[in-house]
Amino acid sequence: MPVPPDPLSAARWYVGNGLSVIPVRADGSKQPEFVGWRQFSDRVASDDELVAWFGGARTFGVGVVPGPASGNLVVLDFECKGSCAFAEWLTGLDRTLAAHLTACPIVRTPTGGRHVWVRLPDSQPGTVLARYASKKTKVEIRGRGHQVLAPGCPRECHPSGELYTFESEGWLQ
Repeated sequence: MPVPPDPLSAARWYVGNGLSVIPVRADGSKQPEFVGWRQFSDRVASDDELVAWFGGARTFGVGVVPGPASGNLVVLDFECKGSCAFAEWLTGLDRTLAAHLTACPIVRTPTGGRHVWVRLPDSQPGTVLARYASKKTKVEIRGRGHQVLAPGCPRECHPSGELYTFESEGWLQ
């Protein structure tokens, strides 16, 4: 089933898939709407909270929050600045490991990067795994205490004005 088009329905869809969500500013900053959002690494918002965030006149994007509340979700975040880190990674990935990707939701980011959503046995912190020569992040793990923008965000959430889209919905229903 594709992610619903409006942020409230999308937020409910993610929660129904065992993921914790928060509201993200629809101003291109990719920033959470409020201080204290990291608590949602450990708990899922109630439906009343979702309605208060996403059901009003103000538009927000949907941020998915890795960590225990999302079934120990981590997101492998591959940037695409000149070269595509995801394509490079796939080229070197063993076929046996690559076969597991079919079970993972994969999001194409507005800049052509990828977010690979993986659930692990234990919660993990985030960390940078690789950098470009310019020192900008190339590959990182977005774990507990992080958030990622997700399909269902309006165009205003990313500075490019482009959308986040699923390439594969994996274990999402």
